Amino acid sequence: MMMKKLIIFLLMMCGCCGVKAAGLDGKYLSQSGELMFVFKGDSLYVDVAQSMRNLSAFKLVKNSENKATTCYNAYETYLKNGAVTYREVLIRVTKLDEEKTYLLEYFGKDKDREYNSNERYHIKKVDGE
Repeated sequence: MMMKKLIIFLLMMCGCCGVKAAGLDGKYLSQSGELMFVFKGDSLYVDVAQSMRNLSAFKLVKNSENKATTCYNAYETYLKNGAVTYREVLIRVTKLDEEKTYLLEYFGKDKDREYNSNERYHIKKVDGE
């Protein structure tokens, strides 16, 4: 009985390590150097790289994943005309051939404009993260 519990515990620990290794947690700088993308748990923060002024914060819900690409339904809460509102966008992250380099694609209605936008960023993990 004790051996069975120990084996189950070891299998659970191996599964946890695999999930952590596959995650995107950390800071990523856009190719232009203008934007910083910070993945932390189930959240994504988009900041201006030089001033670290926050532009957006998203709650990420994974909706699909394959070998190289992960798609998220992303939810952002913000104020519009003094009222709390939210928007949902699709964020797709694809691992490129280079180590620690990804393509981040954003699809949805922009909160600051009256039209849908599709944006693409090549992002690279910041060393030391």
